[in-house]
Amino acid sequence: AMAAEGVHSIFSIDAGRKYFSADQLKQIIDRAAKNGYTDVQLILANDGMRFFLDDMSVSANGQSYESDAVKAALTAGNNSYYKDPNGNALTEAEMDDIVAHAESRGIGIVPVINSPGHMDALLVAMKELGIQNAAYTNGSKTSVRTVDITNDEAVNFLYAVLQKYISYFGKAGVSDYFNFGADEFANDVFTNPGWGEIQRNGAYKNFVDYANHVSGLIKAAGMKPVCFNDGIYYNRNTSHGTFDPDLVISYWSSGWWGFNVAKPEFLQGKGHEILNTNDGWYWVLGRIDSGGYHFNNAMKNIEAKRFNEVTGASGTIPTIGSMQCVWCDEPSKPHDMDRIFELMDKFSAKHEQYMPKPVEPPRAIFSIDAGRKYFSAAQLMQIIDRAYMNGYTDVQLIL
Repeated sequence: AMAAEGVHSIFSIDAGRKYFSADQLKQIIDRAAKNGYTDVQLILANDGMRFFLDDMSVSANGQSYESDAVKAALTAGNNSYYKDPNGNALTEAEMDDIVAHAESRGIGIVPVINSPGHMDALLVAMKELGIQNAAYTNGSKTSVRTVDITNDEAVNFLYAVLQKYISYFGKAGVSDYFNFGADEFANDVFTNPGWGEIQRNGAYKNFVDYANHVSGLIKAAGMKPVCFNDGIYYNRNTSHGTFDPDLVISYWSSGWWGFNVAKPEFLQGKGHEILNTNDGWYWVLGRIDSGGYHFNNAMKNIEAKRFNEVTGASGTIPTIGSMQCVWCDEPSKPHDMDRIFELMDKFSAKHEQYMPKPVEPPRAIFSIDAGRKYFSAAQLMQIIDRAYMNGYTDVQLIL
């Protein structure tokens, strides 16, 4: 879809925790095209890992891990996180089909492979493959979600896995952006948000290096790197290093008491573009009228918030556009495609000045009176062929 003056409008679906079939994802792409979105963000790895390439062989640390072993390990990881009765992971053939479908509809795909946090399945897989102490620890607590970014063996393996997905989407040619997530570091082993803790213990410098390395891989494949905002210059702390200013920040949360994230203007001052990912629009599948990010609240906030209303900003700030997200924190809840479409329809109707709908071309009809006079099938076919050549949309056969 054509962006209004280069503004992105993105719909994001968490197909990393919960399995969505290729057909379901194509339906979301169709609805996005009809509603004037420019892109669909496919979250493919987020706690779970729901997309396997044909060749999943990995070379890292002088070791070779064969494709079938990696797939088996990732499947064990998915089953450990949530054994989804709908399916385990999309295949490369299915993703080729999804990507071609998006291209035919004029929709960009923003893939998400989340790390160094939100990688439960990957951590199990790394352990299965013999990588020692891959998970981040704090005292006696071991994270189920976050890699130890000071463990070079684990990090190098992760870089090799990410490179495979980055190469695939770089070659596919429908992705301006690749999102590597990078939100919520090891919250499961700390009582406070993990970012402040790793700034205190020194591992935050490793995170800066990690984010910059992954950004470099994405740029080398011809895409722009994106990640979520919470870990970037956490607490406005710049003493651990400088993030690549080409990194686009998907700004979802301005924090809360004890969660001291940098404000959007601070990040812009460091050279980062902002994608408005206001969490007021979030819906967590299955939550209808209660719980965090419930449906009724998302519907209300679509009505209440401006398209470019960035949470935590003191006024209107420049952005590359806005993104609306559906999450599957409880992956056993039903897909509820109807409510997904309802959210998309409402967002699109509310923000039509930013989301021009595709225009149906006017119809041009040629009519032939084959009722009074007999025309053979061959003659009618000739008329249809000529109509096609001349750009008519229809032929009216008066029979």
